[in-house]
Amino acid sequence: MHIQTINYTRTFNLGNYSSEKIGVEFALNQGDSAGKALDAARELVEEYHKENVKRLRSLGHLHDDSDEEPVEIIKTQSKQSLADKAIQFIKECKSVKELKAWELMAKTDPLIYSAYSAKLNTL
Repeated sequence: MHIQTINYTRTFNLGNYSSEKIGVEFALNQGDSAGKALDAARELVEEYHKENVKRLRSLGHLHDDSDEEPVEIIKTQSKQSLADKAIQFIKECKSVKELKAWELMAKTDPLIYSAYSAKLNTL
């Protein structure tokens, strides 16, 4: 089998719902390495993207994210802490209608269901 052409295309996210798609296609001669050609194509596309980003920033068409404040990472909560919060909200319900909003969640966890049932009996 002889590979005649190598095509490499990549879509880059530019932020703000914008992207750019850059691609290159190489014609291979008999005996050329397809792997080396693909690596060269990848490097060419990556380098062009870096230069294009610099150019877009210099023209003011692209926002520089390096000046922004770091994004706060919110840790995930454990199942137990979520259950504890649900139970707390259930205990604070003041009407059956308000409590019914928790019915589906109560069916998923025995501890929440216990709190739900107890509150339902008191209302």
